[in-house]
Amino acid sequence: MPISKILSNNKTYTINTLSLFLLNGFNFLLSIIILPKLINNFGINGWGKITFAQIIVNYFIWFIDWSFPQYACKQISINNSKIEKRNEIFVNTRTAQLILFMVSSTLIVFYGLIFSQNKLIFIYSVLILFGNFLQSYWYLNGKEKIYETAFFQLLNRLIFALFVFKFITKDSDVSIYFFYFGISNIVTGILVNLRIVFKYKESIKIGNIKRSIKLIKNSFMLFNSSIIGNITNSSIPFLIVSFYSIESLGIYNIADRIKNISIQIINPLSNSIFPRMSKSYNKNKEIANKKLINFIFLIITLGSLIFILLNSNLDLIINYFIKENIVGMKNVVRVLTFSFLINIIYESIMNQYLVINNLFIEINKIKLIILISSIFLGIPLIFFKGIFGAAITNLIYEVIGLLYAISIFIKTKNKKTLHTI
Repeated sequence: MPISKILSNNKTYTINTLSLFLLNGFNFLLSIIILPKLINNFGINGWGKITFAQIIVNYFIWFIDWSFPQYACKQISINNSKIEKRNEIFVNTRTAQLILFMVSSTLIVFYGLIFSQNKLIFIYSVLILFGNFLQSYWYLNGKEKIYETAFFQLLNRLIFALFVFKFITKDSDVSIYFFYFGISNIVTGILVNLRIVFKYKESIKIGNIKRSIKLIKNSFMLFNSSIIGNITNSSIPFLIVSFYSIESLGIYNIADRIKNISIQIINPLSNSIFPRMSKSYNKNKEIANKKLINFIFLIITLGSLIFILLNSNLDLIINYFIKENIVGMKNVVRVLTFSFLINIIYESIMNQYLVINNLFIEINKIKLIILISSIFLGIPLIFFKGIFGAAITNLIYEVIGLLYAISIFIKTKNKKTLHTI
């Protein structure tokens, strides 16, 4: 199906998608401006330290997010016209996240004081966690105001960029990165709350504690799958540090960032369609399946174009981000471009089909298989092949995940799915 026809089918989707492409374009430019500056100021070793600490901080961010970017987003989308129900979902989800934030902030400070040599990193990270709690993007996405989410994320990146260029120098300690990142998050989070309160008339208050805890329990299966996936993502960095060094992790992260920046280009389509697909599957699964297949073909087409552009300009791209001549860096990035192509197809099936259709048990099976694959493949490949082995590990487990996701879609596409949770 032509792109123009897909976009013209729904005005809201068209506005979201085109706005997101524009805003993500600016976000993309900021990313490729900020990253070389940070690497130059902190050095590869310092950037490796930031990367390793960020992995730990991300676990607490994921804990606060729980599964709400998908679970609550879906509920807001389905109940958007039911004002009282929508308000109840918003208040109880926010209360649940507040509980999770309080637990997370306590644990991260404890971790920093007991286990970290640079305690300030984890003390400052409380600011990041609080800002993350304030940024209720799941609500905006559920209302199909995804372009607003993208705008606030761009604003967050812009604020952080100003801090980077104004205050971070070669003499800066790595902890200052987390301080300014936290301040950026909080400022953006406050603005998000003002938007939700004054534009969408939601109340910022403490909801029913029992219902909020029940919400956490009900969405646990989806959270469990997301945390398994996040453990998989961090398993390779941990193995690199175990077998080699923080500097090797810094080098691999730069290559992985190039892959992730590429994924950001595709994100507008995926983010825009999620609420719409939630409604489609809630009404008619057969029609929704056809929409999903058309969407995947669109993703494959755009992803292939990006893949070709990346591989045609690898030397230029690598030299832009890192000035040092790293042996084998080009091969690492090349492998990760293949991983990028597989990942965007896998994530499309995962988010637009399995999550929406509440196939949480199957999602957990996929994530566990991928996690086991990453560990058992990663240990020998990384030990003998270094960061190139890490890239190969990433590619193999992405392929395994995609094949399993496709098999589940084929098995369940004609089966009735429970849509209320």
